[in-house]
Amino acid sequence: MNAEIIAIGSELLLGQIIDTNSSYIGRRLADNGITLTRTTIVGDDLDQMKEAIQESIHRSQIVITTGGLGPTEDDLVREAVAEITERPLVFQQHLMDQIEALFKRRGFRMAENNRKQAYIPQGAVPIENPKGTAPGFIVEGPNGVILSIPGVPSEMEFLMEHTVIPYLRKRFNLQRQVIRYKVLRACGLGESAIGLQIKDLMKESRNPLVGTLASIGDIKIRITAKSDTPEEASVLIQEMEQEIRNRLGILIYGVDNETLHGNVVRELERLSLNLSVIETFTGGIICQKLGSTGSLSIAQGIVLPSEISLRRFLNLDEEKFISIMGDLQSVSDTLTEKGSQAFGTDLVLTMYGKILEEQVRGEHRVETYYSLLTPSGMERQSYPLGGELSMVRERASIIALDMLRKYLLKAKK
Repeated sequence: MNAEIIAIGSELLLGQIIDTNSSYIGRRLADNGITLTRTTIVGDDLDQMKEAIQESIHRSQIVITTGGLGPTEDDLVREAVAEITERPLVFQQHLMDQIEALFKRRGFRMAENNRKQAYIPQGAVPIENPKGTAPGFIVEGPNGVILSIPGVPSEMEFLMEHTVIPYLRKRFNLQRQVIRYKVLRACGLGESAIGLQIKDLMKESRNPLVGTLASIGDIKIRITAKSDTPEEASVLIQEMEQEIRNRLGILIYGVDNETLHGNVVRELERLSLNLSVIETFTGGIICQKLGSTGSLSIAQGIVLPSEISLRRFLNLDEEKFISIMGDLQSVSDTLTEKGSQAFGTDLVLTMYGKILEEQVRGEHRVETYYSLLTPSGMERQSYPLGGELSMVRERASIIALDMLRKYLLKAKK
């Protein structure tokens, strides 16, 4: 069973608001075994709406529109659906009564143009809206249905739960079919490198389906299973998850909404270790991530944004400072050792970076160095990174946290 969503509103195209409705609707459809194949955003233009709806109903059995049901001249979903389905708009007195009653309860005077909201296509099933002034409607056709609901998120969610989902379950006999998914989160390799290791699973597996989604330093591997029961879907996911874990091993750091910094803190607490952090190039990103957890394992964080602050922290005269700057890994190590003396924590993590040159406008080449002082000694890493500085700083913070994570996993054994 396939579905499409059409989000209506020029404000969505202009970026004035974010389309959160489609993600919510998509999740609820998946929970009920309906496959969402496409989402579309169109502006407040009648011809664009008609074109989008017309194309969708030829592809999918279920088309859900959200937005465009208000009382103003640019709210044209009723007209679009009416013209496509060749059903004239018909005034519904009971809907008008509900709209008037809502205005009265809230102490407002209803404007004349709200009368427009009581019109729905002839023969459509009304979707009564006790949360707002915009009723929705369902138009049933020989091959599927069009469901139009308001775009106000609170109203949309209420109608999805109380009307749309119950209707779809009954209309398409969905009582048993479910879709479940799980997301594995990985770092330490790019999307293409991880993709190569699970290429066959993404290409050949149909149930469950496997796909990847990348953000800076963080790869999400989504496993989606469809079955008659949640239990069967969970078994399919578990089997695929185990295969992926066998291939990727330590690269996987968490699942679903877990974060790298959250998992690092969890391991610190489990091992009863405390940590201090020293940052130069990243400007406090690591401290912010770890500090957001509120964990008492994070004892101290310091940001050294310039060579002047670096020199003051190390308490070195100019000659000695110049001499250590010739070896950038040594700078990172020296900062870490100084941090250990100053803070007295079990672990000290240092991220040191130096911008070497501008490659193209807005992008730079950066040498990054990482030092982690542990009870058993110093661990080190270094990476050349390039790109926009905001992106490079984020990548560097993830490399530092992942270095710490891998140490903690070894220490746990």
